[in-house]
Amino acid sequence: MPKLFPGQYHSRSGFHSRRAWLAPTLAAALLLAGAAHAAWPDPAKPIRVVVGFPAGGGADALARAVAPALSEQLKANVIVDNKPGAGGLIATDMVAKSAPDGYTLYVATPGSFTIWPNLRKLPYDAHKDFTPVSLMVTMPNVLVTGPTSPYKDLHGMMASVRAAGGKFAYASGGNGTIGQIAAEQFKMLTGLQMQHIPYKGTTPALTDVMAGIVPITFSDPSAKPLIASAKLRILAVTTARRSPQFPDVPTVAEAGVAGYEVTNWYGLVAPAGVPADVIQQLNAALVKVMANPEIRQRLELSGMDATSSSPAQFGQLLVRERTKWGEVIHKAGIQGD
Repeated sequence: MPKLFPGQYHSRSGFHSRRAWLAPTLAAALLLAGAAHAAWPDPAKPIRVVVGFPAGGGADALARAVAPALSEQLKANVIVDNKPGAGGLIATDMVAKSAPDGYTLYVATPGSFTIWPNLRKLPYDAHKDFTPVSLMVTMPNVLVTGPTSPYKDLHGMMASVRAAGGKFAYASGGNGTIGQIAAEQFKMLTGLQMQHIPYKGTTPALTDVMAGIVPITFSDPSAKPLIASAKLRILAVTTARRSPQFPDVPTVAEAGVAGYEVTNWYGLVAPAGVPADVIQQLNAALVKVMANPEIRQRLELSGMDATSSSPAQFGQLLVRERTKWGEVIHKAGIQGD
């Protein structure tokens, strides 16, 4: 898994340096333990985990895998509430305007929190209107082609792009999606020209790639079952290191595009203003849930690598990625719908 957080590994420079961080680490551990076992303020009132997409997608699969275990940790009723529309923006805005009491949470995605804020004026402020709780999963995007495609590896595909003279196309799940960002960064680092064909979602994009109508797409991990059944051929993963989900598949950087890296992720946020002790309690519970071997195995089937973080670490990730993708969006001239 990529090292997303600066300084997350401690130095081994000696006893005194270890002792310097040992005390606050132990104190934090005790705080987490206490928060995880504290009673939820009103166990009879359901905690809603809002998903901005229809049932069946990656964010929904994550929420439904986690909700029962989170209920057990908090001793409260946790339900999943799908509010699809506008690529998750409707749900994101709804959560931003919800009561800051910890009973409304949101499965954050790169689109709503790091990409769309760089594309247009939004009804919410992705930085000020939310409180990070924890990162939940990381995952690669996957560069895939159809089963009858002539491309056996990334080098062969790139040779075809060069020969096409700007007439080569790629599909994505829509304008402003992480799939488009992955392709546009690829174009910028290679100097290759590809035409963008946006679809209304990942599924129709994958359908046309399988049929050979569009040569390639940088899909999210929902393509994993199609890869396993040979309905798609995987050429590379977008993360900095090889993915545990596809250990035999090279990264884009490893295949010759130096500096390339796109890590997809989902995390949990709450509205701004939720009390710090409530955020800490949610974080402590979620850290335990994401370490559960059964949940980790279930998420692996959907191409996700379970993880967790402190609220501050997740907040730092959001800021870094908003800046990073803002630069790509500006240089590539990406336009939102």
